[in-house]
Amino acid sequence: MKTNLKNKIIIITGSNSGLGLESAKKFASLGNTVILACRNIEYGNKAKRIVGENSLFIPLDVSSSESIDKFARKFGHKFSKLDILINNAGVMLHPPKKTEDGTEITFATNYLGYFFLSLKLIPKLICSPNSRIINVSSIASYRTEKINWDYFDPIKKISSLKEKREIYEHTNLFRLMFSIELQERLIKKNIPVKSIACHPGVAKSKLGRHFFLAKLIYALPVMSSTREGVKSIIYSSTNSNLSGGEFVGLNTKNQHKGDPIIVDPNPLAEIKTLRQKLWKMTVEKYGIDL
Repeated sequence: MKTNLKNKIIIITGSNSGLGLESAKKFASLGNTVILACRNIEYGNKAKRIVGENSLFIPLDVSSSESIDKFARKFGHKFSKLDILINNAGVMLHPPKKTEDGTEITFATNYLGYFFLSLKLIPKLICSPNSRIINVSSIASYRTEKINWDYFDPIKKISSLKEKREIYEHTNLFRLMFSIELQERLIKKNIPVKSIACHPGVAKSKLGRHFFLAKLIYALPVMSSTREGVKSIIYSSTNSNLSGGEFVGLNTKNQHKGDPIIVDPNPLAEIKTLRQKLWKMTVEKYGIDL
């Protein structure tokens, strides 16, 4: 995919492997400065060696508000602006685990971290013309038919495979709802930043690392390569015709593979009252608002 994107400062979360690393290699090769925002220091440094001189590794655990605070401060000391934030980090079918504040790990990583990091970096995004926030979601977002708000309850336990699958689907829907609602609120406040969501279809990554069967599926030769999978991320980051609020998917019936195109989201994401409820509950959780 051709793009003239260059001389931009780009943050990519979860960029030590899979789609995040592939995106980082692509953007760095075009002459952009790529910030590798990864939780694991060893893997982050390894990713920097792979991506090369146009990259910088800054540790970030998106499941931790404290880590996000530190990351935002460190980035702010080094850079006066931000052109593109790509929220890509995610986990799937994670073993039962709570964060330090008692939040379920998948919920914290896959959704809450997207919200908190994005709002923390808005001041830097404002300093750059045509800046964007890209929220990477999944076709799993289509599977949710009714929202279970209990995930905001820190007492709720996630242990069965059914619960792990459901929270993965919910968090991907929440990312999408957040992305659409964020765009509306940016417009209302006259903030010139675009919020765009996308999904990569079904591509090779390390998402299935916590479940044996998923690891086998992700290893199948019929799966799209990471190079194919990043098409929607690159499209969302570079296409000048996008005005914000779109959901970029793929131009095939099941959207497992294909070329990037604007698609309809899960109908739940288009219900404004649900998006507003999600926003309100997240603000109450973190105490940060736009």
